[in-house]
Amino acid sequence: MIYYFHGHSSRYMGEPYGEGQQVSLPAMIDYVKSHNVIVVRWDGYVEKSYSNFYNGSPYDIQGGPAAGADSGRMDFSRYFQELVTHIDSVYRTIADRQHRATCGLSMGGFMSLYLSGRFPQLVGSASAYNPGHEFNVGPPGADVHYLLKNFVRNHGQSKVRLIRASGDYISQYHEELQELYSRTPEVDFEFRREEYHRHWVTGLAETFDFHLRAFESKELNDYPVSFDHDNPFDRFNIWGYDISVENKKAGFVCLRNVQMGYFRVYTRRYAPDGPAVEGQTLRITTPGWYGSRKTYRIMDYSQATGKVSYYSLTSSPEGRLTFLLDGLGHDVSVLNGKEARPPVLLQIDRRGVPVIMPDAEVHLPLKFLNSCDAVARNITIDLSSRYPTVEIGGSPVHIDSLKPGEVIDLSDRFTERFVSGEGDFQHCRLELNVTYIDWHGHQEYFDVDVLPTPLAEPDSLQILDGRSVSLPVFRQKGNQGGGFIRQRTVTEGKGNGDGAAAPGEELTLWVRTPQGLDPFDKYSWHRTKVYTDDPYMTITADIADPKGLEWTSSLNHSSSFQIAPDCPPGHRIELVLENESYSFAWKPDYRFGKELLLQAFQFHRNQLHRFTLTVGR
Repeated sequence: MIYYFHGHSSRYMGEPYGEGQQVSLPAMIDYVKSHNVIVVRWDGYVEKSYSNFYNGSPYDIQGGPAAGADSGRMDFSRYFQELVTHIDSVYRTIADRQHRATCGLSMGGFMSLYLSGRFPQLVGSASAYNPGHEFNVGPPGADVHYLLKNFVRNHGQSKVRLIRASGDYISQYHEELQELYSRTPEVDFEFRREEYHRHWVTGLAETFDFHLRAFESKELNDYPVSFDHDNPFDRFNIWGYDISVENKKAGFVCLRNVQMGYFRVYTRRYAPDGPAVEGQTLRITTPGWYGSRKTYRIMDYSQATGKVSYYSLTSSPEGRLTFLLDGLGHDVSVLNGKEARPPVLLQIDRRGVPVIMPDAEVHLPLKFLNSCDAVARNITIDLSSRYPTVEIGGSPVHIDSLKPGEVIDLSDRFTERFVSGEGDFQHCRLELNVTYIDWHGHQEYFDVDVLPTPLAEPDSLQILDGRSVSLPVFRQKGNQGGGFIRQRTVTEGKGNGDGAAAPGEELTLWVRTPQGLDPFDKYSWHRTKVYTDDPYMTITADIADPKGLEWTSSLNHSSSFQIAPDCPPGHRIELVLENESYSFAWKPDYRFGKELLLQAFQFHRNQLHRFTLTVGR
């Protein structure tokens, strides 16, 4: 079974893009005639979003305040579950994960990757042609912005194929998504670049062949040894776990390393680096693994307090355990005296991937928890990397023993020194090999983002603390390139409006860029995303703005933040500032085969700066 999702301004009976040509339907009919497969073409029609039979935005995923109060009420992911149940009951299907796939173009490509990641227990393989990169999903009133690149681990134990046309206008987003999938070993991933001049379905037979090969992969029906999953909904089921959220607010429930006897759970207001969602209660019910009405001792490590607590739970008649937890972060273990798990690496950085300064000796916060009910003995922890851009000292570290529930901080036992080049954040992966009881082995990895070299101060900077300013900003002109500078008046922040940081104020920071990515983007201003470890500063919001005329629904993410009321005057806060510039890159003489490029590429570029914010003056 292959479920196909069409793109914008289309319906299930065809995709009349461009000059009215059908994109996928004729090739799909020919393929089904000669192969033992059923293809279901989804209809993403949303009446309020279509101006006529074909012209409109499908799937009700545009979201955000501009979409109105009804945004997201047509939860197509729920309809997908109903459709799968219906098809399996009516047609002669093989009703298992191994033999079920999704595929789609553009917005439908987003739906293919999003739904297969939301329901990995239903879908074993997924493919996407030139997928739209980000849209809004989640329950009405609590929907969130969902960027595909932040959720590639939802496809652990799945097969994924990404196809981009060489002349596709949003190809940069596909290249970024490819990079993330390609370095996620839990995903069986392949990528195809088709020589074509526009946003289109190309090589459909080759992609359907990929799915037919997946249908032969029996391991797709195996239950995962462990899994990760992020979900924005108030109720969901994942691999037999039932999760519900009381007092649901916008944000994600994040599950990590879920396995029999152990799981990690926390929440984020936004991805990939949002703070926890406060004031919620998570109800997590396991599969029926624990026997009828048996009592277990539970170990609970709180990420908020850094302390371990114990309590008892009794399983249901069906053998399920139910946990009630806040969303601030927990590592939970079910103890029976027979566990043989290695020491658990605790979360390195609550915000996500650590941001590292180059050319300085650092000590990554490496802490390990014995999550078992027995003493762990003869432990060796070896930290290494295959990247030449990091030097590691102090490895390996030997530990004689670790008591049940004990946390050991090895941060100072290891040293790391990173180097980088110019440009954007630079990826580096570190690997841990944990040996315990002299022979049991366990391997895992974690990533860091290294700041570029050099990291200059911004050309000019404005602090908005409740005041209004009129700033020159750049806007693209249209699909054939070009752009212009226009004035934008903004009123942001909360404070005395004097343009200086003071204790208790909420601020945004704007920087001026002498030359943006577009040739016409000169001396324009940009609100920044802010990174810091300073204890006197808290990020208060992720601000998401449209990128001028972009057709992708991609947003520009920046920050507001608050200075703590007890911050001492004169305190200096070291910041890293990130802003994005973008361009419609029109190349009218570029050919792809015999065809000229149809529309401008939509490119973007991050720019990073360092800045010292002095509080109180």
